[in-house]
Amino acid sequence: MATRVDSWIWGIRLTKTRSAAGAACRAGHVQVNGVTAKPATPVAVGDEVRVRLHGRDRIVEVVKLISKRASAPVAAECYIDNSPPPPPREIVAAVPRRDPGAGRPTKRDRRQMDRLRGGTLLILAAVAAMTLSACGSDDDGVSSKTTTPKAGTGPAFERCGGLTAEEVSAATTFAALKLYNDNPSVCEWRSDAHRDGPVVSFNWYRGSPIGRERGHEQLSRENPTVDIEIAGYPGFLARHNPICEVGVQFENDFIEISVADRQSFGAETVPLETLCDAAKSLAATSIERAS
Repeated sequence: MATRVDSWIWGIRLTKTRSAAGAACRAGHVQVNGVTAKPATPVAVGDEVRVRLHGRDRIVEVVKLISKRASAPVAAECYIDNSPPPPPREIVAAVPRRDPGAGRPTKRDRRQMDRLRGGTLLILAAVAAMTLSACGSDDDGVSSKTTTPKAGTGPAFERCGGLTAEEVSAATTFAALKLYNDNPSVCEWRSDAHRDGPVVSFNWYRGSPIGRERGHEQLSRENPTVDIEIAGYPGFLARHNPICEVGVQFENDFIEISVADRQSFGAETVPLETLCDAAKSLAATSIERAS
């Protein structure tokens, strides 16, 4: 069993639209197992898919097949992200850029870009120097070591984050929500069995750095992903009508609350701000009830 690569990379939210996924394939920016792929190239479980997006390479391994766009928690279960980390912001900001439609650069433009590139090399050298100094030896000659956060060092959450269907309905103003998916790490409340209406989910990621999820949200949402604090813990808020998601970090664990008003496609029923307020409130309640 296989599915088209353009449908799959759109379904797992690497691109905002399926047409953008097809355009990336036609431009030669998509590879399947090292071979440049066309939009109709099939992918199967175990394949490696490489996508060049916004100047960054995304490298993912196919875990599940999907041909329609899914919510972030569902999409995350369909692949393993082996992408290299994004470059430091200082380097990205220093890269010379030209406005769209500015035309071919003149000799003067090229001289200016050469000077800017020289400045970029200085920034790279400074970043490297800071990295080496951070990893260097202490005054006593003993090398300092960077400790890796451990999984399971955060709060122990109850099943479904300790949330009930009644509490989720009250916070989101979605009526008659029922618990359809219930396991130790993922719970999902819906109005029906087909996910055609409102959907609220609680996800507990253990041993999974939150930075990867935050970066994914930043790439897949039109609105900027912002840093927030819930109950004294750092996290992020990502929103794109009609979905709002809140992630909260605990060392190398994090939880994520996702609130989606799927029936609002074409007709808003619950304002996006209400969805975000509900996600933050439910996350705070889960943290307060955790041991």
